[in-house]
Amino acid sequence: MVDDLQMNLMRRFCVGDFLRRCVRRYPKKEALVYSFKGKITHRLTYEEINKMVNRFANAMLEMGVKKGDVVAAISHNSVQYAIYLYGLAKVGAWICPLNFALRGKEITDLINHAQPKILFVEDELVEHVKGLVKDMPSVETYSMINLKKEVKLPEGWIDFDELCSEKYPDTEPEIIISGDDVLTLMYTSGTEAMPKGVLNTHNNWHSTFMSAPVDLHMTKDDTLIDSIPLYHVAGQYLLFASLLSGARVVMHHEPSPIEILSLIQNEKITAIVYPPTVYTNLLSLNIPNLKEFMGKAFASVNKAIVFGSPIAEASLKKLMDILPNVYWMDYYGQSELTPLGTTLQHPDFLRKLKEAREKYGGAEPIGQPHHTVEMKIFDEDDNEVPPGTIGEMVARSPSVMLGYYKEEKKTNDTFRGGWMHTGDLGIMDEEGYFYFVDRKKDIVKSGAENVSTVEVEGVIFSHPKVADATVVGLPHARWVEAVTAFVVPKQGQTVTEEEIIKYCKENLAGYKVPKKVIIVNAIPKNPSGKILKKVLRKDYQDIYKDAKA
Repeated sequence: MVDDLQMNLMRRFCVGDFLRRCVRRYPKKEALVYSFKGKITHRLTYEEINKMVNRFANAMLEMGVKKGDVVAAISHNSVQYAIYLYGLAKVGAWICPLNFALRGKEITDLINHAQPKILFVEDELVEHVKGLVKDMPSVETYSMINLKKEVKLPEGWIDFDELCSEKYPDTEPEIIISGDDVLTLMYTSGTEAMPKGVLNTHNNWHSTFMSAPVDLHMTKDDTLIDSIPLYHVAGQYLLFASLLSGARVVMHHEPSPIEILSLIQNEKITAIVYPPTVYTNLLSLNIPNLKEFMGKAFASVNKAIVFGSPIAEASLKKLMDILPNVYWMDYYGQSELTPLGTTLQHPDFLRKLKEAREKYGGAEPIGQPHHTVEMKIFDEDDNEVPPGTIGEMVARSPSVMLGYYKEEKKTNDTFRGGWMHTGDLGIMDEEGYFYFVDRKKDIVKSGAENVSTVEVEGVIFSHPKVADATVVGLPHARWVEAVTAFVVPKQGQTVTEEEIIKYCKENLAGYKVPKKVIIVNAIPKNPSGKILKKVLRKDYQDIYKDAKA
């Protein structure tokens, strides 16, 4: 008689299983290379990393971590981070990665919402967390990821490396895991002050992996550089999907341009994924014979993905000329779709950029839906609109999230009518290609990060000298959109730009801090009191015109 565990192990969807299967195919193949501040510190085969993952998973079980328990981490990219992701996948716990730029109340708010049992913290971030311990009662155990090997382990904390040492067995843990069990709880900024917790299941991720070989042309012969932080859904997707494909992944601690160029050359990188700012910054390098330089630096690269915001047509043409052997793609996705959406493929890139400019007011062409995704455009009444009409992009897919954690009302609203509402405005043309127009809500995309204007406004409003405030994104050569604040001082008070920026730096992650603060007498509003942000965007659209890329 087959018992429940045997039946589950035989036919389950579990993301952790993919690594074990790859070990059988590529045991001695290099899987993960890690560079810490310019120095290669790890080269691990599939067999080696799987043993470390299993030891960590068994350590978690010995520490009482059960399926459904939340385990959080705050860290830059590291080998330990990859072990954390795969190890929790094998024991059925919920992975809860937090942005390493968060500080103070930003951290405690999310921790108290997620209520993890364990929190892993990178050594250089420990000082930002130690003083918050009393405000995070759910956390029973703290563990330090000691990358520098210089930071003293705080009293009562556990060294992460001990948890994947030979102290624990490297046998595969056997836990009943369902495809509908949650794998990741990731917080994504919205227009609300409190980010939403997106629940993605093992089934969601499995559906997403099915897309990678078809829509991203990922193969076992690829070497991908994963510069995107692993707290970000895209960073996890690239790691998981690459190792599933039998490819090699090169990770580094933080995205230093010099280090990236060195790794691309020395490690023979074939696939790169960056926001447009990275590519356009390369074009602005003050280097003689730029074409020759980039041709040598990127000689091994055959695939390049652009994501996060539109790339200028002129920049893309120049990149295609300088790197003629690179296959270019523009990627659109959401955490709520784990993170699928659409991809504009190389053969259509310039053609659709031209059509976007000529027909759709310069909207960003983002291509066709991924193979496991169906998309449409709906009007305000959730009726499908004809091609060429602006509306909200909606989706159906086995990659659609389980829902927002502890947010039933928001989940139901997002899933109304049996479609996942993206909150993004778009257009579909006669060929079934999509174009991204704008966010329905007031998100500022600064670099590759989403910034909630409501969150920034909330901090500014708490300043004792502020009577009124609003925040918008304005065009910027480097950041694409610069977070910009408009502030009205209280009557009889004087407040300066420097005061507000200093106050924001004390209460917000760096990428959320306004690049400029403009002191005004009044903020434009309509008769009902709604702020007319479109007026501010128009009136101040050239304020960063002299900014350098």
